[in-house]
Amino acid sequence: MEQLNNPRELRGLAILSKGNAITPVSKNVWNVKSQTGIGEYRVEKHGKVWTCTCPDYEKNQTSCKHAHSVRFSLKLKARVEDDAEKETPPEAGFKPETCPECGESNVIKRGARHTMNGDVQMFGCKACDYRFTPDKGFSRMKSDPKAVMLSMDLYFKGISLRKICDHLKQFYNLIVDPTTPMRWVRKYLKILSQYAEDYKVEVGNIWHSDEMTIFIKKEGREKYYEWLWNIMDAETRFQLACRVSKNRYVMDARRAFKDAKKRTDVRPDAIVTDGLQAYKGAVLKEFYDHTAGIQNPHVRLKDFETKPNNNIIERLNGTFRERMKVMRSLSTELGAEEYAEAMRIYYNYIRPHQGINGLTPAQMAGVPIDLSGNRWQRMIELATFKSHAMQQTS
Repeated sequence: MEQLNNPRELRGLAILSKGNAITPVSKNVWNVKSQTGIGEYRVEKHGKVWTCTCPDYEKNQTSCKHAHSVRFSLKLKARVEDDAEKETPPEAGFKPETCPECGESNVIKRGARHTMNGDVQMFGCKACDYRFTPDKGFSRMKSDPKAVMLSMDLYFKGISLRKICDHLKQFYNLIVDPTTPMRWVRKYLKILSQYAEDYKVEVGNIWHSDEMTIFIKKEGREKYYEWLWNIMDAETRFQLACRVSKNRYVMDARRAFKDAKKRTDVRPDAIVTDGLQAYKGAVLKEFYDHTAGIQNPHVRLKDFETKPNNNIIERLNGTFRERMKVMRSLSTELGAEEYAEAMRIYYNYIRPHQGINGLTPAQMAGVPIDLSGNRWQRMIELATFKSHAMQQTS
């Protein structure tokens, strides 16, 4: 936003910051709630002139705080859409490799289809003359794909479901139930999880492991906690495992280490943990090798200050807690497992990491997925294309 000196502009910005204060009525008409919360005023735009039904405008005939709040809202929406356009790869460069009907590769562009979300490029197959629109993961979705991806991104950045719904209402004029963004997250994270599991990662030889508590909401129980195990590679920051368990026994730690071993062919020289006794037996069972230079890679911390320390994974735990603070609790063990897997995908493939120069851990770990531009959109497209290709060959 520009530098503000006008008191009316400052009060207009304060109205906008409250959220859910502006309701579109038609193209150039809005209802704006009073700053006191009692009643609302009607703001209209006539060319470059803004009018309002509030006493301030009727007395002074100049743009009031309510008009400024709408003006700022429109500017913010334009900026968000402009940023989204810059991040989204142009569709003109996309072409499906094969025909979904016959599987032949002789595919050409053939017209466009008009939808409520804009024109969509259509393609035709020269072999069977089938005309189709490629499914990029949002086929038969009523909502704008941008709204869906924005909701997912806001969710993993710690915004509550109700605030996400308010954002969609203000900037997309889209009214959805608070459960809808959660359904979107579950639907697409399942697709992305299956896609990401197909790749082995190239990681370093020092891993960090730690566990944190998560609150599970159970009927008839006031407090019920379970444990979230995180294992991360120090060099690439790639999260190798994220598993939920009811206890902190050796078998629980071993399950997390087994998950980590599935995702890479690297045997670490050091696995840094805190003083939990379960790690001692788990690392010994999963990684001991009498033929290796370092037979037992377990490094147990003496304290939190002496190096090597576990600060690197404590920061990862902090990222998880940011989301948990908004959620307050998880409904069931299944919800906890879904949450853990979703956060692992987000952390590894979507979220840029300052410790590795703004790259994602997946990029650092050599995962052969081109996630340039809008990472949510690109990964959903690639996962959908691969799923369709597997269905054709099966």
